[in-house]
Amino acid sequence: MALSMKSDMNELHDDRPVPEAQKKFTLKVLFGPMFGCELHLPADDYFLIINPGLALQDDTTAMMSPGDHAAAYTHNTLYLPCDMPSPNIILRLSARYQGDESDEGYRLEVQGTDKSYTARLKENEIFVHEHIRFAIKRDEENWPAEIENFNLPPALSAEFSEQTRRPDFRVKKNYALTFGFFILLLLVITAGVSGYKKLESERQVVTLNEALAGAPMPVDIVRGRDNLIYVLTRNYQAMEWTREAIFKLKGKESVVPVWLTQQRNEVVAQLANAGYPVLQIDDARPQHPTIALYRNLNQQEEKNFKAAVLKKIPFALDIRVLVKTKDQLLQDARQGLDRLHIYYRQINSPGGYALVIRDDLSDSTLRSLQHFIKQYNHQWGSRVINFSINLDENWLQDKSYVDSSNGYLFLNPRHWYFPLKQGDLNG
Repeated sequence: MALSMKSDMNELHDDRPVPEAQKKFTLKVLFGPMFGCELHLPADDYFLIINPGLALQDDTTAMMSPGDHAAAYTHNTLYLPCDMPSPNIILRLSARYQGDESDEGYRLEVQGTDKSYTARLKENEIFVHEHIRFAIKRDEENWPAEIENFNLPPALSAEFSEQTRRPDFRVKKNYALTFGFFILLLLVITAGVSGYKKLESERQVVTLNEALAGAPMPVDIVRGRDNLIYVLTRNYQAMEWTREAIFKLKGKESVVPVWLTQQRNEVVAQLANAGYPVLQIDDARPQHPTIALYRNLNQQEEKNFKAAVLKKIPFALDIRVLVKTKDQLLQDARQGLDRLHIYYRQINSPGGYALVIRDDLSDSTLRSLQHFIKQYNHQWGSRVINFSINLDENWLQDKSYVDSSNGYLFLNPRHWYFPLKQGDLNG
């Protein structure tokens, strides 16, 4: 397909215009976003501004000299969008240049930032300047096949496509930057509010620490998930003292005293009544308690169980589950009694086992037994294993003797005789 001559080959040196009768032309744009568009133009002079649509006015104004800027308004102005740097063009269709028949055409002035020249534009031929391509014809004529079916070279077409995508990328980039700015601003505001609340919370904890410095027993001050402050005590007297101290403080509505022993018993009872196989709660670390169960839970049961526990213990951050079966509990209890050389009898019950102790125990053995039972119940509770101590009360059965200078008579553990007169002892 034959194209027009290069721009340097189209340069003119004799450019005296010859007036021509009013005609109508069709300008076919063969580059940029308007590729293939046709503009119907009366015979007149036109100033073609070729630039990106968003920068037409500012960039074009900056490129034109004062004289050119004023001259631009003497012509009809056409804006042709193109995302590649382009010169402006003055197209003079108002008059034809005369010369050899083969050289007839219309004056065209290319005004670039680094190069300007004058060229001739012929009808039904494609004018080429770098990436700019267009053609003109009379309105009543048809386009030649080479113009009607014109396609840009692949390399130039790819360059135009890339340039067309860049404005969309810039728009998306600007949107992303704007969105990112608002997100950053939101994060800064959130961080500021969070920081203020944290400082206020720390100040409140410091004040509370000072107020509870004289507590008779150690207390723990923790922040709950509900944003309340909990004062944890392990002794009833310390809890009562803490309650009175908190009552004297300002902002006491956000401070809650907790007696861990009472709370532990209440939570275990509530969970057991809800049907969970709970044994005991180990609150050595109150914010990370360990809960003992006597059977395993499936995944959904464990999820529901942990949610129920966290709801009842608002200052707990997480919980750990420990499983101890009924057989293991019974084995530990029996081994403990065997170590103390204590005789007992096992009674099976619907919920677990009862270990009944019937023996003549010395004071030291009795203290050791009581300590073992206390530790066992503290660790595993008393919902599965129950201890019953029935001391042997029959060792004085059918025996009576005087045991005291006051002269009272002991017959059996439920029968004491106190004489009213001294003579009753002698008689």
